Amino acid sequence: MSTAAEFSRLYAPDGLPPGGATVTLEANAEERRALAKRFDLVRLDLLAGEVSIERAGEDLLHVSGRLRARLAQRCVVTLDPVEATVEAEFDRLFSRAAPLEAEEEIEIDPEAELPEPLPEGGLDLGEILAEELSLALDPYPRSPDADAKLAELGIAGDDAAEANPFAALASLRKH
Repeated sequence: MSTAAEFSRLYAPDGLPPGGATVTLEANAEERRALAKRFDLVRLDLLAGEVSIERAGEDLLHVSGRLRARLAQRCVVTLDPVEATVEAEFDRLFSRAAPLEAEEEIEIDPEAELPEPLPEGGLDLGEILAEELSLALDPYPRSPDADAKLAELGIAGDDAAEANPFAALASLRKH
């Protein structure tokens, strides 16, 4: 299995200017097709973004930005294409510091923002956008016809559940 990123834009942080840098990037048609396959999308018409990189300490890099995407996902009910526009902002920290090795038990605050290890070859800004896109996708896309299709199959849709939250329990009640 190949580990090469479908949308790769390497940035060497050693050349980062003192005031930081902003990079604008956009996936080409071939990269979008590969990402659509990776994320099981019907299609990915646009993936673009702006990424800002700045030093946040001696060994820390703060990477933030915004992504835009136009795509189509499969409806979880009908499998019809569901058009979507995704706009998302992100903030991430990267560090060159070696991972912490402790001989005794340590406490980790789940609310604390822990830095990710900085990859040896530098930051892959394209892969960062791809990862952020995957987090911003609707996990359960539904077409406008989804409830009608469920009703046709005799399965209650979202509207029925919202109308009476106890309807499902009523069928379990013994007379």
